[in-house]
Amino acid sequence: MLFFAFCFISCATIFEDSPLTLLKEAYNHKKTKKAMVFMNDGNATTDNSLHVILENADFELTEAESGNVFIVDSDHNSAKLDSNAINLTWLSEKTLEISFDSKLRAFKKADEIDGVKIVYKER
Repeated sequence: MLFFAFCFISCATIFEDSPLTLLKEAYNHKKTKKAMVFMNDGNATTDNSLHVILENADFELTEAESGNVFIVDSDHNSAKLDSNAINLTWLSEKTLEISFDSKLRAFKKADEIDGVKIVYKER
């Protein structure tokens, strides 16, 4: 019985939420909005991924977050997942440019969030 309890507890951690690592953030010129790039470290069933989230300037990232703008992975290690993989540039108060490594595999690519237009640039 003790063995089964140990196995259950050990296996349960495999499927837990993964820790998030904030890699960068960028505020619009008036500092009313901010975009953030963070890494989700994955687990036994999911690969690491990079997420971009766009929120009000006072927003604080929590472990429960998922990207609401852009989500990518390395496409089976074709691209490196680090702080250089995605760059954020505010072109205006209501336009955010996301430049990214063309080898990344995108799962989510929003065109607009909360009145902010998102433009993408592969490099």
